[in-house]
Amino acid sequence: MTKETIIDESLKLFANYGYENTTLANIAEAVGIKKPSLYNHFDNKEDIFLHVLYDVGEREKSHLMNQAEAIQQDSVADHLHEIYRVYLEHMAHSTEGMFFKRVTFFPPEEFADEIKKVFLMVEDCMTEIIRPVFERGKEMEIIRPLSTDTLTSAFYTLVDGLFLEENFYDRDVFEERQEASWQIFWLGIKNPEH
Repeated sequence: MTKETIIDESLKLFANYGYENTTLANIAEAVGIKKPSLYNHFDNKEDIFLHVLYDVGEREKSHLMNQAEAIQQDSVADHLHEIYRVYLEHMAHSTEGMFFKRVTFFPPEEFADEIKKVFLMVEDCMTEIIRPVFERGKEMEIIRPLSTDTLTSAFYTLVDGLFLEENFYDRDVFEERQEASWQIFWLGIKNPEH
């Protein structure tokens, strides 16, 4: 049994049931080993959680970079919209997204600083992806001449709001809200002369 398998199974449990409601016995059962065997790989549940947290952070960074390479749209509007759409789709329908939602909305108190650190690490990766698109849009005078920091902050506020809404609406309603939000966002940052 590998350390990676324990991390993968723990991720599913933490994503679905939270840190507090997941026991070492649950993890051992999901992996298919006896509970004492977990100690061959990890010191305790806290150690497993931290490994899962940082592993998810690295997976998310890798996913974002891979998607960014695949998304090469001609227009600035289409490029930004596709980044937005792919990011929200992944956060809404992946185990990693479910885990991130759970630990950011309901962080286990003892890991609050670590969770924030990983969240910001992933956000920094996303910023590296969207900043050049905003800057290209400003250079082409397609996007209003606002600071890139302002544009980036508005993008995150939009995404974070939808991140929360995804918990309350079925997929069709969520997708309608996601598209409506994008239309208003784009109208707000688009240079009215274009």
